[in-house]
Amino acid sequence: MSKMQLTDEQKLRRAEIARRNGAKSKGPVTPEGKYRSSMNAIAAGGHTDLHKEDLPPFFFLLSTDDRSSYIRSFQSMLRQFKPNSEFELSLVRRMAVALFQHDRLTTLGTEAMQREIDSIVREFPALGLSEHSFQGQKRAISAKELQQFVARGQRQHQTAFNGFLKTLLLVQKQCPMTPAEPLDITADANQINDELPSPAVVDEILTLADRAKNEPSFELPEYVLTILKNKHLMDLVAPDYDPRDLLQRCGLTQHLKAA
Repeated sequence: MSKMQLTDEQKLRRAEIARRNGAKSKGPVTPEGKYRSSMNAIAAGGHTDLHKEDLPPFFFLLSTDDRSSYIRSFQSMLRQFKPNSEFELSLVRRMAVALFQHDRLTTLGTEAMQREIDSIVREFPALGLSEHSFQGQKRAISAKELQQFVARGQRQHQTAFNGFLKTLLLVQKQCPMTPAEPLDITADANQINDELPSPAVVDEILTLADRAKNEPSFELPEYVLTILKNKHLMDLVAPDYDPRDLLQRCGLTQHLKAA
């Protein structure tokens, strides 16, 4: 069946309807939507536009990742290996990515272990510290699927890191770039700052947290818990707010955002 052809008048009418509908949009109205919107610059690669020499062209960072930790790792590798060509620089970037993803999985495994220990503490508060640790780790180890995922991923990223390192050293030894190719590397001079939620979003997040404190049956959205347990972020946006009792009630602990 042939596609119906629109007349010029119909096209203009549809365009006008679309324009009016678009004008009605006021953006996200929920706190979750507003925070996600405030993070769009990160998720959509806004930092890539601002720091093209800092972030790899294959954008791998998650919205929950600590970009400053990645940049510090990348900077240290730049100082260590001193790439003399774009190709060598690309290998250093891939090494930084592999190491960062390895550490991300380490954090995941540690978080899973900590949650199990916390659950033992809540269930058996009379037990001693060593027994809490033992029983919590025993329970975490029994969750084989997650542990296997973490271990498998760590092996893959370690293998990738070793492979990129071997290639880099081989290239630098057998195919040195002489003279060195001009590189615009500004990572050592620049510092990346995390995108922070706006004051309005922070206010609504804290309002939800206060409600949860006053109404034990109120279930906090996951994104609010993610922010509350990120001590580094909370110190920046709400340094006087103490969420520890609330997080403990939810079976969580506050910690620095890990690499």
